[in-house]
Amino acid sequence: YMEWVKKVVPILSAPEEMKKMTAWDNFLKGTPHRIIEFEFDDIASWEKWFRRPEIRKVADEWHDMGSDHQAILVELIYSE
Repeated sequence: YMEWVKKVVPILSAPEEMKKMTAWDNFLKGTPHRIIEFEFDDIASWEKWFRRPEIRKVADEWHDMGSDHQAILVELIYSE
């Protein structure tokens, strides 16, 4: 799995639409084990990024890398 991650991180983060990518492992080893955050300036940037063939290929492979996948789209409403 980690070899695959090392291969796809440069693919996911290369497009100009990607503002920031952060990954966490669950410290207590509960579920979910890993959370990955992708940050974009706006929904249009995310959509352009997600429609790229190389990103779609990684997204398709992602489902073979784990047993439970969820995607949540959120909007920042407050930050200090």
